[in-house]
Amino acid sequence: MNNIITATFNDYTYARTTSLWQYDYGQMLQIEGIALPATFEVHFSDQDQEGESLIQIGAVQDKAAQVQIPDSFLRKAAGGNYSIYAFIYLTDTESGETKYKITIPVRARPKPNTDLVDAPEEKKFFREAIEEVNNAADRAEKASQEAKDSVEEVSEKSEQAKKEIDDYVKEKHESLKGDTGNVFFAAFKVVKGRLKMYSDPTIDKVNFKRIGSRLKYRLKV
Repeated sequence: MNNIITATFNDYTYARTTSLWQYDYGQMLQIEGIALPATFEVHFSDQDQEGESLIQIGAVQDKAAQVQIPDSFLRKAAGGNYSIYAFIYLTDTESGETKYKITIPVRARPKPNTDLVDAPEEKKFFREAIEEVNNAADRAEKASQEAKDSVEEVSEKSEQAKKEIDDYVKEKHESLKGDTGNVFFAAFKVVKGRLKMYSDPTIDKVNFKRIGSRLKYRLKV
């Protein structure tokens, strides 16, 4: 699940993100285009100029600056669309200064009916059940892809093995063929129950021929 929206600064002190839906939760704000310290303050408010703001601490990890958007501002009882405002506030030992402002649009929608899962324990179980179903679906998809990859790998190895056999047979056929173009090995003869090998051309020989990718033989008198 993608729970990150991005605010990109392009030579200005103001930025605007894509919108969120009312009643979303666990949303992260990622800040790009400006250099920020390892930790920094972000003051969130549902009002542009008046009222109070909620302080959140952001952090930079792997060159990405992120801070969590307070869930309370996404549960605001509003009569329509509204915005959340985030003020990036940089401090040192002697001073603090508001440096940047971010506007996060929120699209209003009907409030979820939680009557059937109103107790905290039931809500937790309900959401854990949804997450487990999604995880099971992800695992099934991953297993299916791994099985498909394995079949393709076996097929590729079979084709490679067949090619290697063909190449080997061709190599032997070229290196061992005689004057007639057929393949001849040393002569063999059974003497007193033992199979002996000779180089005498007058003795029966074993003649090999390649047919397709198969090497066949016969006795040549």
